[in-house]
This record gives sequence, C-alpha cells and structure tokens, in this order.
Amino acid sequence: MEKLIQNAGRALAKVRTATNDFLNERIGGNRRNLIFFLVCVYILFILFVSAVINFRSLIDHYPIYLGLLFALVLAIFWVAVFYESESHMAKDGHGFVMERLKRSRMKYHLLGLDLDGRKELERILLGRNVNNKINFTMGNKSGESANHRILFVLFDELIVGGVTEVTGERKQEFFQFLQNSFLMNGEPINPNTLKSSFSSWKTDQEKTNSKNQRKLVKQMLGKA
Repeated sequence: MEKLIQNAGRALAKVRTATNDFLNERIGGNRRNLIFFLVCVYILFILFVSAVINFRSLIDHYPIYLGLLFALVLAIFWVAVFYESESHMAKDGHGFVMERLKRSRMKYHLLGLDLDGRKELERILLGRNVNNKINFTMGNKSGESANHRILFVLFDELIVGGVTEVTGERKQEFFQFLQNSFLMNGEPINPNTLKSSFSSWKTDQEKTNSKNQRKLVKQMLGKA
C-alpha cells in the first residue's frame, strides 16, 4: 500500500508540475487569465457538442448546459480557492523537506526543550514555520552560551539530504531559517557567530565531541 501511495504521489506531482508549467508559460500564471481560459474551454466544448449533434440541441437541452455551466462555476471557484490556499501554505512553510519520524519515540527532554518548544519543533517537522521562536538552552562546554553545533547536527539529521554540504543561497536560507526559528538562551541568533560556528562544525565531524553530539541527537529523535 505504501509503495502504491508513493507511486501515485509521484504521478500526481508530475501532473501538477506539468499543469503549473502550462499555466505559467501559456496562461501567465494569472488567476484572471486562468478563469478566462476555463470559460473559453467551456464555450468551445458547448459549440463542439452542439455542432456534432445539431445546433438545435443547444435550445432543446438547455437545462443540461445550464447544469454544466453551474459545474464550471464550481470548478472555477475550487481552482481559485486551491491556488489561494497554496499561497498561504507557501507563506507558512519553511521550505525544507523533513525526514519522517515517529514522534512517539522522540525524547525532547534530551535537548532541554520545554512544552512550548516541543510544540514548535513539531511544527517544523511538519514543514511549517514556528509561531514563536524556540528558546534553545543546551550549553556548550563553557556553559556560557547555547550550542549552535547541536542545532546543526539536529537539522543534519532532520532535513532530507542533511546540511553538511549546503552552499551558497541554500546555506543562507538555512541560516535564515535558524534565525527565524530559534533563540539562543533567550537572545536572537548572531549571524556572524552562526557562520563561523557552521564552518568549524563542518571541519570537526570526526572529532569525539562531534560524534557524541550526533549520538545524543539520534537518541532524541528515536533513531538510536
């Protein structure tokens, strides 16, 4: 069943991609143009059917055509609502694909997250932006500040494909995502500290401390 769902999902994604390409390239991606296009298709369909049978059928069977017109209005309304919902979903989404995890196996306490932090992290796992920034308090060795590296490991495990190899614009998007989603000990994330910490974290992957951090994160996510 799962394989069938995956295949059907891929097929639907291809259809939606082709449809979006057609709408954007041929119709301009404009909602008004889309409605105009659907109305023209409907009129051409009615004329074609009437021509095949005879034009008198347009008068004789007008209740059927009125019903089809009503169905078209409903279809246009649904399309408009669907695309409006897509724009709202895009605004609410953070743009990163997350691994599927069993939330019942997750041990939030290992990262020191309170109830509000857990709820916001669950929003992130669902692909949504947080309503309120998560206050991340797990400290570094000195205990003076929250540990950026734990966050890097966390999302290296959560984001499909990881973040170790992200570069350029995608890396900047990841940094912005962290800044929009987290506080470090109640303070906004410092962009400069974030960049330098990320660079040093990438080069320290084989060190014992980095391996221990990854082991902790995997335990928290229920992967270990």
